[in-house]
Amino acid sequence: MTTDTTNVGTTPCILEARPHIWDLGGTMTATFEDASNPGSPVGFIDADQTLLVTVTVTLTGRIRNYLCNTSLCVCLAFDACGCGSVGDFCDTIFLDGPNSPCQTSEWIFKFNVPPGTFSPGPCGREYNLCITLGSRDCCDKVGFVFGSCHDYVITVSPAETDDGVSPLQTGAEAPASASAEAAAKAD
Repeated sequence: MTTDTTNVGTTPCILEARPHIWDLGGTMTATFEDASNPGSPVGFIDADQTLLVTVTVTLTGRIRNYLCNTSLCVCLAFDACGCGSVGDFCDTIFLDGPNSPCQTSEWIFKFNVPPGTFSPGPCGREYNLCITLGSRDCCDKVGFVFGSCHDYVITVSPAETDDGVSPLQTGAEAPASASAEAAAKAD
């Protein structure tokens, strides 16, 4: 009896992904602090202060182990309630070495929002802060890790000096009494 070996090993196999391996879960949280007074959370900040925002991303599940050599990107965006400044800050962490999912399940992103970023207007202004988490795979294509938070609000006040004038205010924006005082001092 002869055996035909011409087709041995050429029949395609079917690879079945086990549905329960897609168990990726996690959390994303943020804290807001005045950088000159860390540890003290803020809901209000003066326009001349640095806002420190710390975003912590934690991923769980067995699928997390397959994220090696990918990256996580967090963006902090803001817009004003009214005519104020808008912008965003982004940071990326590559998941290799000590940031590999084999070494950790938590990644921390820190943003220092410099003074003058927020425009408080003459009386203060509320800002909506939005945080977005995205990912890139090892081929630098958009990955499957995504999340966002939209419920953060901070109030920005004009910075006050001893004479009641904000150093960020100029000319017509300064209170009339402060302009009059400045003119009187100049005479």
